Amino acid sequence: MSQAGFDFWTPQRIADDIGVSSQYIVQIIQGKSVGYNLHATKVSGRWLIQQSDAHDFIARYKREQSGFYSPQDIAKAMGKSRAYVLDALTGYGGRKEPRLEGEKRGDRWVISREEGDRFIGEHRKTEV
Repeated sequence: MSQAGFDFWTPQRIADDIGVSSQYIVQIIQGKSVGYNLHATKVSGRWLIQQSDAHDFIARYKREQSGFYSPQDIAKAMGKSRAYVLDALTGYGGRKEPRLEGEKRGDRWVISREEGDRFIGEHRKTEV
């Protein structure tokens, strides 16, 4: 569904993509599911989700279901920039601390939940 250059997704389309029920997606939209949020607008009795929001939600859902964090997830949890987390992953500029172990998959970094939780816990309050 498109309107003025925006592509909209329905809860059913998202549900089909990640293998859950459309009712579950509606519960997330309504804030009845802990751990996820999804912005949507109700128009003529139908929930509509902007394509960019749908893609972000699907990517996050799949990452969390697979047990990985992205650098952006860790940066958000720490209140730091994505660049800070990427520097910790790559050791950019010879940086030795803080160090974060991750794996490059294609053009994206993934960090195990265990490693991400460790890093967040140890470095949330430190300044570099």
